[in-house]
Amino acid sequence: MNTNEKNPVLYETLRVLVGEVIVVVLTVGVFLLLDLFSLVDFSYTVITGAALGALVIVLNFFFLARSTDKIALEAMAARGVGEMDEEEIEKFTKEQSAKMNNAIKLSFLLRTGSMLVALIVALITPYFNAIATLVPLLMLRPILTVSGLLRRKEDVDATGD
Repeated sequence: MNTNEKNPVLYETLRVLVGEVIVVVLTVGVFLLLDLFSLVDFSYTVITGAALGALVIVLNFFFLARSTDKIALEAMAARGVGEMDEEEIEKFTKEQSAKMNNAIKLSFLLRTGSMLVALIVALITPYFNAIATLVPLLMLRPILTVSGLLRRKEDVDATGD
């Protein structure tokens, strides 16, 4: 059993963290390049802004993954090992789906709220560059896409196909 099977939440969060670190480095690099051509003034706020955005996304992802994993484990424990008839399956599925949907909705609200707070903080304080903060906030979906593609390649390589 490899690490990602033992603790998928930490493994996937680590993948997102690596992706966000790459985004931060690229963001800082672009700002440095633009500063080289006198198009922007590079300062430490670019680094702190990018780090703030990345931190918010990594924590958001971790808490979403953790809460959904917890609900899935609770559902498996509640399921038990006995046979269920059609009615029991339908009732159980509805109950567990409702729990999962509620957790996802709450997580979405909290994640969206934390992203907005990060942007507001970046806009109203002199310690963060708002654009540098925004870039990592927008990169979660591309990071997850690339991570999924890499995971499929790893799975193919592991099976020898």
